[in-house]
Amino acid sequence: MLHQVILLLASGCVTLSPQIHREYFLINKAMQWEDAQAYCRENHVDLATIGSHDDMKRLVDMTAVSDLTGSIWIGLKKSDLVSWLWSVGETQTGQGVAEYTNWASLPDSAHDCGGMRPDGKWLSALCNTTLPFVCQADEGSSGVHVVLEEMSWKTAQEYCRLNYRDLATVENLTENQALQQIINERLQSPSLVWIGLFKDDWKWSDQSNSSFRCWDSSQPNGDGSCTLYYAFDNAWYDRDCTSEFPFYCYEVKKWRQVVQMEVKLDSCCNFTDSAVSKAILNQLYKKLEGVKLEWRVHPDGKIFHKKEKKKMTEPVENKTLLCAP
Repeated sequence: MLHQVILLLASGCVTLSPQIHREYFLINKAMQWEDAQAYCRENHVDLATIGSHDDMKRLVDMTAVSDLTGSIWIGLKKSDLVSWLWSVGETQTGQGVAEYTNWASLPDSAHDCGGMRPDGKWLSALCNTTLPFVCQADEGSSGVHVVLEEMSWKTAQEYCRLNYRDLATVENLTENQALQQIINERLQSPSLVWIGLFKDDWKWSDQSNSSFRCWDSSQPNGDGSCTLYYAFDNAWYDRDCTSEFPFYCYEVKKWRQVVQMEVKLDSCCNFTDSAVSKAILNQLYKKLEGVKLEWRVHPDGKIFHKKEKKKMTEPVENKTLLCAP
């Protein structure tokens, strides 16, 4: 149990888990998609995976300072594997695959978008159905926003991305119950509302499960099985894979940050007690809004070492002190 009374002082190190940052490389040489893939795998990691809004922004900014204003291959390709995904893309806890689900009944095979009923259960629906919807707040903020105006799923997604962050994501039972309560408080009559759930059969070249998509409102429309980033409107289009275009490759940079910290506890607490170190880590986790943390264990098996008070240096005898005039 943590206390505010400061009697003991110990120091320890906490490690922020590896953060992933994709670095993109624009190759201004026209190739077919598979040839571009081979080039990227030989010289970098793979064709570009776009995992989040931040990744997309970096891609847009890079292209803006280049000489290219047309179409550029990225690593997304149509596959035979169908999954239910979250619109927001990668988060601290996952890559966007809907691992937690709360379907009222098995999704209809003809339906590609998902919503929540007033009882918290999910239903699939045709994506052009107009419904109220729920937006998720900007990253770093908390809360959701229920929009009563009825829109298609795609239009609702565009609205949320323009005004907030994205359509709402639900990753566990607690979040589902909280969202259900908010929806019931805002809706005047029972209704299905759109959330960020959608069905998709496109996969990234590096086989990641990233669910982030940035299709143009008319896409994909069956023009091909490979994906282009079109710099003119910063949206994605499907095209025949044998077409030749410049392309983006990527590499991944990971880093850990180790932070040394001093912890002040009441004398009743034991620094070697795992419950104490766990409680401190939980408090840090809450303050840092979900950043993954772990304690660094010293070779002696301890996390904390009691900090000794510095001893005062004894004055030196028979030494003349010179002072400036």
